[in-house]
Amino acid sequence: MTRLRVGLLCLMLLPGLSACWVRKESGERMQADIVSLQAQLEVIKKAHHKEKADLKARLLEADKQIAELSLIIGKHRKASGRNAADFGVEIEQLKGQLMQMRGDVEVNQHRLGIIENRLSIIHSDLVSQKASVVQREEDLAKHREEELRRKAEEEASKDPLAAIKRPKKKEAFYKLAHGLLESGQTEAARRLFEEFLEKWPKGSYSDNAMYWIAESHYAEKKFRDAALAFQRVRKAFPRGDKAPDALLKLGYCFFAMDMYREALPFLRDFVQSYPRSPLVAKAKKRIREAERALRKKKKKKSKKKRNR
Repeated sequence: MTRLRVGLLCLMLLPGLSACWVRKESGERMQADIVSLQAQLEVIKKAHHKEKADLKARLLEADKQIAELSLIIGKHRKASGRNAADFGVEIEQLKGQLMQMRGDVEVNQHRLGIIENRLSIIHSDLVSQKASVVQREEDLAKHREEELRRKAEEEASKDPLAAIKRPKKKEAFYKLAHGLLESGQTEAARRLFEEFLEKWPKGSYSDNAMYWIAESHYAEKKFRDAALAFQRVRKAFPRGDKAPDALLKLGYCFFAMDMYREALPFLRDFVQSYPRSPLVAKAKKRIREAERALRKKKKKKSKKKRNR
């Protein structure tokens, strides 16, 4: 009985002590302590149930003894020579002990209920704090990821090729640069093609590399830079595979800059020089558009002169 009371007293003191400790420990440690408290509570419960059963047995035995004493009093009052008052005193003593034991059981049950309630409150608090810790850790992880991503973007903006490993073989190097261009990474592709030409200024891929540099400018709508780059292709590789395309794109560049008069010679030269090219139809269409645009401009000028 004394051990049970000591155990209950310790558990009743734990909530007060844990209030300060909880704030310093992590969610995982809190959960482990909750499990430990629950295990201790189960031990106390079992001890309480056993003691309650023992008390019940003792109460039954006491009731039995009282009944037997009552019979003895009725049969042997005169023979024993004892006063009925003496038996009454003993019976009252037994009843008092019985009531005391019942009171102890009720007190223990009440205390056990208090412990269970406080343990439930502690468990709820710890679960809430653990969730808060987990949320803070997730937020911190997201912040770190965002910071790393931002730094990576900053580095990439400074040098888009910083993280790209250059192949040693010419063909692989060329394919890497061309792949970047096809994926829309025009600046990175252009820089790789320029590196390619530094390593291999003459060769089977050199005219193509120079041409794709011009195309990267054209894709960025930097038509002046593109025109200069296409002209560079024509000058460096006049008989190369990309010479016809460079000629056509020169016309396109001037057309895009509304320089229709400058565009026409290149477009007409392409049609005359490469009549079998599948791009002749597009070139002719662009010629008609340029001529129409020039006529329109001429009409506007004439109208302005007349209005003056």
